[in-house]
Amino acid sequence: MTCKRKVKKMKKWSAVLVAFLMAVLAVCGFAEEAQEPDYAQLHPGVMDYDGYWVDEEGTMLLEILVRLDGVEVLAFRTPGEEEFTSWEYLAEYDDAAKTLFSESGMKSTNRVQENGLLESQYLYDDGVARFAIEENGRLTWKDEKEDAGNGLRFIPIGCFEGDYKCGEASIRFRWTGESYAVDVSMEESGSVRKLWQYVGQYDPEKKIVEAQGLFQKLTYQEDGKPDVQADYEEREVRAVFSMNEQFQLIWDAEGGEGDGMVFENVWTPEYLFEL
Repeated sequence: MTCKRKVKKMKKWSAVLVAFLMAVLAVCGFAEEAQEPDYAQLHPGVMDYDGYWVDEEGTMLLEILVRLDGVEVLAFRTPGEEEFTSWEYLAEYDDAAKTLFSESGMKSTNRVQENGLLESQYLYDDGVARFAIEENGRLTWKDEKEDAGNGLRFIPIGCFEGDYKCGEASIRFRWTGESYAVDVSMEESGSVRKLWQYVGQYDPEKKIVEAQGLFQKLTYQEDGKPDVQADYEEREVRAVFSMNEQFQLIWDAEGGEGDGMVFENVWTPEYLFEL
């Protein structure tokens, strides 16, 4: 009798557990179906703005980030200096006008301290601005607070600016004012290093960087100096850099160099002040 009662009790709890799991799955399924689309899905045109933009004179950099719930715009005046001015906006996309609009602009002056940290002083937080892409592909910034973007026309350079790592390999992207300087470094062993130095042009339609440059294979001595007696290799190279859906960097080069390697973006303190 005892054994039978235990079996009945176990069957009862099993039925309860199954019912509970089915209810959980139903709720999860409903939640998945009811999940709201992100901002880019609601406003597809906003992705035309996503990425970095530089003005034609090279004095201003715009970083436009399409987030899950909106758009963030960061503008740097004379970047790369120890002291610089910046503007930050939380913007919304106007589907009818195909522009970005913000009424929450914040301006600040910034100074790089000796310890590398950034000291900022906020000047105002009620800036009003609109960003628009013209027919020629140039972006304009109309600042209604103080006309900070007056006369500036920005060109797209994608979202490649930064530093990337994949195991022992690293890639450094820097905008030089006319093109990207792309440096790829890979440690083959403790004393052998492979270097690829590219000059890359951004294609806004394909959203890729097409690059060409020079490859070098160098051997170093224990004191860190190049070993001139070791085998040396040098050749011209070409490559294409792109981003996948996870915003990881993909490097495709002639001869299969880089194929299959996925590079993660890593932020470094000096990166911001080199822009």
